[in-house]
Amino acid sequence: MTVLLTVYKRKTLGLQLKALQAQSTKPKHVVVYHDESHRRIPKRRLIRRGIDVTENSFNTKFLGRFAYLINAPTEWVAVLDDDIIPGRLCLENYLSQAQATDGILGGMGRVARTNPQKEGLIQPPDVGIRPQPVLVDFVGHMWLFRKERLFDMFAFPPVTYDTGEDMHLCFSSKLRSGISSYAAGQRSDDESCDVSMNKYAADEHAAYLNMPKSERESVERYFVQRGLTFISPREQQEFAETWTKRT
Repeated sequence: MTVLLTVYKRKTLGLQLKALQAQSTKPKHVVVYHDESHRRIPKRRLIRRGIDVTENSFNTKFLGRFAYLINAPTEWVAVLDDDIIPGRLCLENYLSQAQATDGILGGMGRVARTNPQKEGLIQPPDVGIRPQPVLVDFVGHMWLFRKERLFDMFAFPPVTYDTGEDMHLCFSSKLRSGISSYAAGQRSDDESCDVSMNKYAADEHAAYLNMPKSERESVERYFVQRGLTFISPREQQEFAETWTKRT
């Protein structure tokens, strides 16, 4: 598995690297993806540890890190936002569920704002215990998926480079390859993608505080116009029942 860590303005890289080192399932390849050099990072020390470092003098926004992973030498890839600190069983847990569902597993799950059946759908909690994976329209915070999903993602020109990478990945994969998205089950803190419980997610760098909701809704409409259908309460319930039986 290849794991990509995002570096922008937060001071969490050291904590994330320590968390990766403690994982029960060790990544084969780790990339530190650094946009605009807002933070000083120990580049030479990281390289000596076998960690690849990519530094960009400009801001590649949200899509750049996903595009970079086309170079990944592994079947499975994971992208972590800079506001999460994974528990020691996180990669093992997420990979197991991704393999079982052949889906995109995420740290948090969302129902699309323009989903006509959203009132009847369950949106799982962003952090903490989730007994089993939940079928959702798209996922965020952390994404674990087969590398080939990137070719779905970049088969469609993005509506905007300023937001919506979470939706663009999940919607394009569903539309082009029939791949669903799931908020991962997390039965303990160790299995969680964020043991900090969103401690770092609500600062002034949080994208959701700085991006108009209308722009994100335009991404949803873009894919609906191309034939995307959002999940329904029946589909969500059927998946929950099927997962319960298999476990």
